Amino acid sequence: MKKNIGLKPLLIVLTTFCMNSFAGSDPNKMPDLTTVNLNLQCNRLLVSKTAGASFNQGLCVGIILGVEDNAHYDKKICVPNNMNIRDRLIVVKNYVETQPKRMKEAYASLAFDALIQKWPCSPK
Repeated sequence: MKKNIGLKPLLIVLTTFCMNSFAGSDPNKMPDLTTVNLNLQCNRLLVSKTAGASFNQGLCVGIILGVEDNAHYDKKICVPNNMNIRDRLIVVKNYVETQPKRMKEAYASLAFDALIQKWPCSPK
């Protein structure tokens, strides 16, 4: 039986790369993972007409997919198979717009809240 390992290995690699890339010359500096910063990056990705995305935009998508993967494993979030990355970005963007007092919180927290509100798993 083939085991589906999901996005966890990708998230680990992305996080490691993020820690090194965001830190710049100071390896002890943590990246800015706040909603105010990463929501801006995701919004830029939504309106971009070019194929190339910045690292920060990739980080934004990686956080959303990582949150989804972990919550799906725990049977909390069940995104329909026909939803693409853009659909996920829009759901999170729309939710974040309703939460102005939470802009200093971690983007992953709001992404989780947005996805579970939109696509909760049905109880069995």
